[in-house]
Amino acid sequence: MKSKGKKPVSKGNDALAQLRNRFFERIEILCDTFAGPGYFRMLPPIVIEHMFQNRYPTLKAKADPTSKIDKTRVVQFNKLMNKFISDRYIELDNGGKVYLSWYLSEGLILINYIAEMAEVQFPNAVQLREAFSPYLPGSEVHEMIEDMLIELVHDTSIFLSDLRHTIINADISQTAFFDREAITNDVFIQEFRPEKSSIILDGEKRSITSLSWIDGDMQWIPTQVKPSILGFKTGSLAIPLEVYIQQHALAKLQERIDITPGILHYMAFMIMNQPEIKHHKNDNSSLVEYYLSDQKVGYLLVSLVDAKLIIRTFLFLTNDGTPEGKKLNQLLSLDKQDKKYLMIDTLPTFNSYHIDQNEHLSKLFREAGCAPLLKLGHLKEYSQKEIKDKDPESIMKYLGDSDNFKGLG
Repeated sequence: MKSKGKKPVSKGNDALAQLRNRFFERIEILCDTFAGPGYFRMLPPIVIEHMFQNRYPTLKAKADPTSKIDKTRVVQFNKLMNKFISDRYIELDNGGKVYLSWYLSEGLILINYIAEMAEVQFPNAVQLREAFSPYLPGSEVHEMIEDMLIELVHDTSIFLSDLRHTIINADISQTAFFDREAITNDVFIQEFRPEKSSIILDGEKRSITSLSWIDGDMQWIPTQVKPSILGFKTGSLAIPLEVYIQQHALAKLQERIDITPGILHYMAFMIMNQPEIKHHKNDNSSLVEYYLSDQKVGYLLVSLVDAKLIIRTFLFLTNDGTPEGKKLNQLLSLDKQDKKYLMIDTLPTFNSYHIDQNEHLSKLFREAGCAPLLKLGHLKEYSQKEIKDKDPESIMKYLGDSDNFKGLG
C-alpha cells in the first residue's frame, strides 16, 4: 500500500501569505513612525486583515480610453513616475520619515481606515484618531503629500513632452488618494499635438509652433504677451499677441543646452507667461532672459512679425549677440570661432571644464556676467549626450599671454 504524500503547497497561496506578512509588517512600521510604539497593537487584527483585503492597487499609468497614445509611451510614463516616487520620502514633524511609495499604498489605506473608525465598534478609535490627526485627510501633511503627488505626476508629464511632437498630460482624479472608494489606482494619460503653422521670415517660409501647454482640464493654454512688455513700440496695438516658437529656436535650445526637451520647452512657456518678463530690447528684437534652476543660461530672441511674437532662436549666455558674450569679447577678444573652438558655446561642454574649480577662469567668467553658468553642473544628469571632462588649463593655454587675462590674476 502506497503511503500518501504531503499535499503540495500552492505557490499562489505562498505568495499571498508573503504579501500579507509584508503588509502587516509595513502597517506596524507606519504606525510606529506616524504615532509611536504601541498604536499598532490598538488595531484589531480583523481590521488589519480587512485593510489587506481592500488594499489599494499599485499606482499605475494607463492610456485614457479616449486617447490613442502609444503603449510604449505608457510604459515610459510608468517607469519614470515610479522612479520619481521611489526617490521621494515624507518628512514628519516628529522627525520620522516615510517612503512616498509606502504611503501611497499601505499608508493611505491605514490613514483612511482610522479616519472612518466608529467609536461604538472600536474601543481605541478615539486614541487612534487623536494620534493620527496630523496625517488624516484635511491635515497639512495630507495636503503636502497631495501637492507632492500632483507635482511628481506633472514632472513626469513634462519630462516626456516635446513641443516638436506631443505634449503629455495626466489625470490623477481617479487614483485612491483622491477617491477613497477607488477599486483601481490609475493615472490616465493623454497625448496632444501642438498647433503648428508657417510664416514668411526673411523672405522664406518658416515652421512655427504655438508656445502653449495643456492644463489640468486637458485644454490648451496659449501664451499671449503685450508687445510693450518686451519693449516693442506698437502705438495703438496694446492687446496681447500670441507667442510662437520657430523650429530653429527649438533646435538651438536643444543643441546649446542639451537636456530633456520637455524641461527646456516648459521653461520657455513659463518664462513667457510671467507678469514681468526680464528682457533687453534691441533695434528690431528683444532678448528674453532664459533661466534653468533659477540661473540665467541664455536668451530667447523674440521678433514682432505680422501681429505675432516669434521666438526666432536661443542664444547661450556666452554666444555673440548677448551682453555676456560681448563682455567676453571685450575682456579677451574671444570671437564666435574662438568660443566654438574652446567649446564654451554650449552648456554641456562649458560644464565639462569645471571652471568653478579654477580660480583665474572663474574670476574671468564672473566678471563677464557668466557666474550663473558656474552653478549648473548638476544639470549634467539630464543631458542627452555624455561629455567627457576637459582640462580648464587648455583654455588658459589658448589664451596665452593675453594682457587682459593676466590682469585678472
